Amino acid sequence: MNQNLEKQTKLSIIIPFYNAKNTLRRAVDSVLTQGYPNIEILLIDDGSTDGSSDIGDEIANLACYHLENAGPSVARNYGIKEATGNLVGFLDSDDYFLPDCFNNVLKDYHRNHPDIIAFGLSKGKNIENANLFVPEKKIGCSSEEAIEQMFRSKAVDFYVWNKFFKRELFNHIVFPENKLYEDMVPMYEAFRAASKIDILPFSGIFYYQNNDSIVYQSFNSKQYDNILQRKILVDEVKKDYPRLINLANARLVDGYLSTGFKITGKNQNQKEKQKYYNQSKREIKSIYSKIRSNNEISIAKKLALFLYLINPKTYFILYKKVLKNKVFFDMLFFMFINFGRLKLLLVMIHL
Repeated sequence: MNQNLEKQTKLSIIIPFYNAKNTLRRAVDSVLTQGYPNIEILLIDDGSTDGSSDIGDEIANLACYHLENAGPSVARNYGIKEATGNLVGFLDSDDYFLPDCFNNVLKDYHRNHPDIIAFGLSKGKNIENANLFVPEKKIGCSSEEAIEQMFRSKAVDFYVWNKFFKRELFNHIVFPENKLYEDMVPMYEAFRAASKIDILPFSGIFYYQNNDSIVYQSFNSKQYDNILQRKILVDEVKKDYPRLINLANARLVDGYLSTGFKITGKNQNQKEKQKYYNQSKREIKSIYSKIRSNNEISIAKKLALFLYLINPKTYFILYKKVLKNKVFFDMLFFMFINFGRLKLLLVMIHL
């Protein structure tokens, strides 16, 4: 790349970490091996206790900041305040950038001058067997066009780590602290604030996906953030881009379905689980007419939500048994087509 352009454009890569002694060096190496000289790496230690704090201090020529354990949002917000680059990127400590990621991003940045550059990802437990998600190339998207892509494209989505941002976009945007699923609303706010967004057709990052730890953990009240953050998103979209409201409500339904699986599972705190099941049931019923008429939500997902309302134990069993091969919703749709609404209801009740 042109040396003058390298001097003009500084990258800030923010890497929050907590107890990441086995993966932190790999994450940092994936930045250093990009071969781009004008870069700062900000390691934000979120109160680690496994020795990874020492690893952060040992890596030469990097800034490592040590915080009390407060979660990734606090770490990211701290990193943003310390960043001095023109462009800011985020990397989780168990993930890593893929070769040529920075080269592809910077070529586009100097050619088209967007406020945000998004790209695809590889997702799995190892790169050899990863699922590849590559978006369609779209240059010069408006905020509304790009937000629609976040809803529609699994390769873009509301992730923070498959995007680079002009640093000033975060002058008035913060990650919500003490929340899970903290990417969603800030990403919406950043895309809304951007004047021009480019989406590039390549996989630039490997996202380590540990399904067992995420999907099958027992429910706790913090996991209801998955729904609460989506409700905030629905309210914002309704106000800003009413054309996209069906997509926002479809995303909310996905939140009820995935969180509903955890709520209906085994849990030592039955009182808490029942509280959140009742709460989710009231919320779903209050928007059920919108769900029923929403053509962005598949019939299978509507049926799954109905099953969750009338028979949570059966919902949990079916979801768990077929979750890994992703045929739960296809199976419900098959039952709907072959048995009809009434017979399907009877099958659900008696399972």
